[in-house]
Amino acid sequence: MDLLNRDVNERLSRLLARASGSSITLTGRDSDFLRAVSMSLIHSDSGWREKRVLEDFLLIEPIKGNIGIEAIREIEAHFLHRPSEGQRKYLLILQCERMTIEASNALLKILEEPPRFASIIMTTTSWNSLLPTVRSRSTQFNVEIPDSALENLKLKYRGRVPYIYASALENFDVLNHFLRQDCDLGELEQFAGEIDSASLEKLRIDQELEGLEPFIVLKRRIIYLKIAKSFIENRDFFSVLRKTNQLFGGTTGFERSRELVAVVRSMLRDLILITGTSSWNRICNIDLIEWLMNYKASPETGEDFLWCDRFLRQRTGSLNSTLVFFRAAYALRRSFRERNGGK
Repeated sequence: MDLLNRDVNERLSRLLARASGSSITLTGRDSDFLRAVSMSLIHSDSGWREKRVLEDFLLIEPIKGNIGIEAIREIEAHFLHRPSEGQRKYLLILQCERMTIEASNALLKILEEPPRFASIIMTTTSWNSLLPTVRSRSTQFNVEIPDSALENLKLKYRGRVPYIYASALENFDVLNHFLRQDCDLGELEQFAGEIDSASLEKLRIDQELEGLEPFIVLKRRIIYLKIAKSFIENRDFFSVLRKTNQLFGGTTGFERSRELVAVVRSMLRDLILITGTSSWNRICNIDLIEWLMNYKASPETGEDFLWCDRFLRQRTGSLNSTLVFFRAAYALRRSFRERNGGK
């Protein structure tokens, strides 16, 4: 799959190939996609060889949620010596919005006067979260997953695509997996049927559904959709809250709450599209189209969508997972209005 169109790829490659030190920041909605694009750019260097990874390439990414000052010291050490081969050393900082203030200020010194052989790539899903001084010293490029990739997914899986489309739209690794593999979706269809007919008391996100394997990601999303729909369809809001709250506690509670918020955002976005536009081809949850047609957006839907969007862009684990879960549930409850004049 071509990650970027040829013109954009060549433009970025030329910028990185400049003789003097350069810094670019790739922005977009999907961290995994930004990582893949960054690695593709580095590999496009005509002098790049895999053995250079040990000496001429440094990867910095969040540890326990943040990028601290220790990472900047690694960067300083990385750029102390010239490249072992070729003309450039590469630095890739993933999710740079997670840098602490201390780390951001220390990085400024490197961005202001990088070595001539330095090629610095940063990625972020939240450009405005970076310090203005960091933004001013790096060239921003916004890159998104190509529409052609999603169209190819639809053509490949046709009637089965609703089971995977929303996750593929939100997660590059899922999209890439199903485009490269010819996957049997029978197990997924069976799982969806069982969850749809299960009671909320039996819903669990078991340890066997923890992980990043594409089918696990898809199954978890099916569960989150079921939970989200229950807050809309069931008139006893607090009864549903009590039954599902336990799924969002413990050590993994925050990440589960975050995944639920991502699903809620997609549902609110689709509701806004169905209520106020004719752009139904942009709907994310295409498996929910008939169900969504029973509802219309409330005056608060836009506000709730923006809350979800801001929360997901913060990428912080400092908030209480139970409160995040409650806020997401409340957004669903007040944002969906039955078209027949119900709630």
